Amino acid sequence: MTIAIEVTGFRLSDSSVQTLRFSDDGFMTLPSDTPANVYYEPRLSAPPHFARSLFNTAQASFGASQSTPGEIVLENSDGGIDYLLTDYAFDGRPFTMRVGTLGTPFAQWTVTASGTLSDVKVSNTTTLSLVVNDRQKMLALTQQRPTYGGTNVLPNGIDGTPNDLMGQYVPRVYGQVMNVAPKCANTSLLIYQASDQSNCTITAVYDNGVALTLDAPYPDLATLKSTAPSAGHARAFQGRFRLGSSPASQVTCDATSGVTSAASLMQQIALDAGFTAGDISAADVAALNALTSAPCGVWADGQVTSLSLMDTIALSIGAFYSFDRLGVLRMGRVSAPSGSPAVTLDDVVLEAVNIREAGIPVYQVTVNYAKNYTVQSQPAGSVSVDRRTWLSQASRSQVAKSATVQTTWPSATDQTFDTALINAADATAEANRRLALFSRRMLMTVDIDLSQLGTLDLGSVVGFTYPRYGLPSKLMTVVGVDAGADTHLATLTLWG
Repeated sequence: MTIAIEVTGFRLSDSSVQTLRFSDDGFMTLPSDTPANVYYEPRLSAPPHFARSLFNTAQASFGASQSTPGEIVLENSDGGIDYLLTDYAFDGRPFTMRVGTLGTPFAQWTVTASGTLSDVKVSNTTTLSLVVNDRQKMLALTQQRPTYGGTNVLPNGIDGTPNDLMGQYVPRVYGQVMNVAPKCANTSLLIYQASDQSNCTITAVYDNGVALTLDAPYPDLATLKSTAPSAGHARAFQGRFRLGSSPASQVTCDATSGVTSAASLMQQIALDAGFTAGDISAADVAALNALTSAPCGVWADGQVTSLSLMDTIALSIGAFYSFDRLGVLRMGRVSAPSGSPAVTLDDVVLEAVNIREAGIPVYQVTVNYAKNYTVQSQPAGSVSVDRRTWLSQASRSQVAKSATVQTTWPSATDQTFDTALINAADATAEANRRLALFSRRMLMTVDIDLSQLGTLDLGSVVGFTYPRYGLPSKLMTVVGVDAGADTHLATLTLWG
């Protein structure tokens, strides 16, 4: 089996983008191949060890997958590829690794890893290394949102002044949020901003906890600037609103971006991070939306990363997301394995089977929901007791508990999750779902030949005919993939 790697680099000497090809055993593709008649130089000393996992214990976790990027180590004893260090930039450039048998059509070779590169480095005179990044690194960057310029010449402008908002990030609403503290973008006209996007609707405005009368929306931004509402009223246009009189105390609002389902929100955050629609699995978004449409939301205020925003949303419904071997953003829900397995593994395919743990269940799950973005301990006296209680707390909670589990496993623990869910019924359903999800689960690893990996990836369900550990009667979910091209084995971490 031969390993082939394609690397894209930016050549500094002529500002051109080049495709570089290396292998562990030099070969030329066939005239009928795609690409045809190209040479893969025998420079590959060690392929990247690229592993991804959703979690590594018997108790599931949610959010971004964990990745272990490595390095592409190239043989350079003769100095023949010194030019990679002196004449190329690789930051953000893609690579693809394939394995296959010489003589087999190149298009049929298995893609075992893909991603982006960050740099090139030299640790000794005989090798040169290309440093690999997972595409997830883009999500870990600070979200690119506009900042206030402080250009107001009061009473004109909606950009803040040098003394208040200049340099601060403009906030953004994803989904449904409650009691956020918007930015006062014009202190003379009492114009506030909760979001910088046109899909935002202000649904309520409060002054020290008291709901103001919210008039019909402005038709455009110009009218918002020129026309004040009546005293004690507020009027909005998209993510901004204007007060009709000076507030008594803290101004807050509720808002929504229209779309509130978790999968669509994660998709939008990824798009805002610079990914294209083609980088995101539309089928996964649709499937996850079909599983749950429970409304949720998160408010991006200040300096935040796209990764942290997506984690908050994913955690709310028990979802995961990751970039697959083709560099496509995938997402799904962590659920007990069910349905028809993608493959059935037998003792011929399985090179090794290792049980890691059976796991002690959780006896109680608490789901916090209805996040209050502005906790207020002393709202106005006219605020109702129920509303006053809600304002004093950061969130509400729903609990699911199993006395049977606690009796059977005295050391069973409880888990609490902070979510962006809005409704009590959805929080109750999710608490009960997770309590069942965290029942006794097995975690194991199996080794299979790399050629058997096929389309298996994180979230795939597999079955067994292997005779031990009760596996013939079990389905397991793939929660980890380590495609070790150097060993020609793929190690799968399975949970179920």
